[in-house]
Amino acid sequence: MSNQTKNQKKSKANLSKDLIIRTALEMIEEQGIESFSLRKLAQKLDCEAMSIYYHMKNKEEILDQIVDFLISKIMFQSQRDDPKEQLMYVAKQWRTISQEYPNFFPVLAIHPLNTDIGYNLMNSILLIFKNANLAVKDASYFLRILNYYLIGMGIDEAKGYYPSNKNLKIDRYPLLEDAKTYWTQKDQEEIFELGLNMLLTNMLHKI
Repeated sequence: MSNQTKNQKKSKANLSKDLIIRTALEMIEEQGIESFSLRKLAQKLDCEAMSIYYHMKNKEEILDQIVDFLISKIMFQSQRDDPKEQLMYVAKQWRTISQEYPNFFPVLAIHPLNTDIGYNLMNSILLIFKNANLAVKDASYFLRILNYYLIGMGIDEAKGYYPSNKNLKIDRYPLLEDAKTYWTQKDQEEIFELGLNMLLTNMLHKI
């Protein structure tokens, strides 16, 4: 029996959609999205590329499935809880995704949530606003605004925090130089909480 036949039999017995998704995400976090390919994924899984196509149509479907896998992790509190607390709970989980998967997060940030899992996420957030006695138009606007805030914050954190450009003279701008001392990872927690609190307080002021 050839090695190829052995690998094919092994892949049919052990390969699954869940394993493909988790391995692909792991590779993207290790090597970056630019280096990811189905050929490398097949090598990592120790299978033929055609075995992957049995479960996934193409690379784009793998990325789609990773998005669903990540957002399906987001949980919701009881609708009896305070609306602001419910939204903060969701927002913090979104931020956690950006921190744990910085290489994939930029893909997630611009990916349309056009699957049942994505629709469920958006609908669940809209329900929080609706249950807070907000009009559908307001809820729709606030969903988008909250999304913009979380994407912007997530991308900022995903790209990391780098030391200042030593070759660039900033002493001509003393105020900016002082302000930059607070642009650190240590400050980011307070910045996130402050911005989110201001945003949600303004959104829910009609309650």
